[in-house]
Amino acid sequence: MTLLGVSTAALADRDDFAALLAYRPDLVEFYGYPGSALPRIARFCARHGIRPALHTPVPYEGAAAPRRFAPTGPDPREAAAALRMTAATVRCAADLGALHVVVHFPSPYPPYPQSGFEQAGQDFLAATAALAREHGVSVLVENLSAHPLLRTPRQYHRALAGHPELGLCLDLGHAHLLGPQHAAPAGFADLFGTRVRSMHVYETTAARYPRHGHEPANRGGTPAGGFLGLPALLPGLLRRTRPAALVMEHEPVPPGTEPAVADWLRELIHHHDDAGAIA
Repeated sequence: MTLLGVSTAALADRDDFAALLAYRPDLVEFYGYPGSALPRIARFCARHGIRPALHTPVPYEGAAAPRRFAPTGPDPREAAAALRMTAATVRCAADLGALHVVVHFPSPYPPYPQSGFEQAGQDFLAATAALAREHGVSVLVENLSAHPLLRTPRQYHRALAGHPELGLCLDLGHAHLLGPQHAAPAGFADLFGTRVRSMHVYETTAARYPRHGHEPANRGGTPAGGFLGLPALLPGLLRRTRPAALVMEHEPVPPGTEPAVADWLRELIHHHDDAGAIA
């Protein structure tokens, strides 16, 4: 069964957890909250029967924390800081009983030197896999689209080949921005299959990204207009991957419009789950 989730990215006021209830979520993915917020997160989820998930970094202490999450450097101090933030998030996830932890990988920031990049990436993945084993937490690597040495489905598949403990959070928008030559996001689904354990779902086009680039999932976007075309794309992705969660990761929407976004995705999920049960 696939859970329908929503990211706290959808909040206009990051402290107004109650606003997320308009989506009737099974899961909430919390991103960038300080340690002082963790008890409130736990109470909110318990009160409403919601499963928490975390997106690294949590806890995030604002001005006292590193400004960039750069697990592959090239600055080794940034890479070490990213691993510390990942370790802290995994520990918090274990305490909260979170469904998963999402980790951006690799570093999205230029420059992109090739020297030392692969080793830095493998060191980070090995350490993260060890954290997943130690704490019994599902850790998911999120695909990005910036780094020229690691962004395509095949590149991610090779990078993760030696780390079976790690799953994939398939960010549909990041995959879409690679362009049709990489057959993404379908290419990720074909290569990773059920190793895709969660998806970040939103609409975007190259023209809209990154500013205003996380638009709510809807029936109207078409590939001809540069969008993903989610009505045609999502059923096939669900069939090939059977993820534990779909997480809405759009920007804040006008009050009252949340149910329309969530209900359409919930309908797709129920159709997929029913079809799987019959099969």
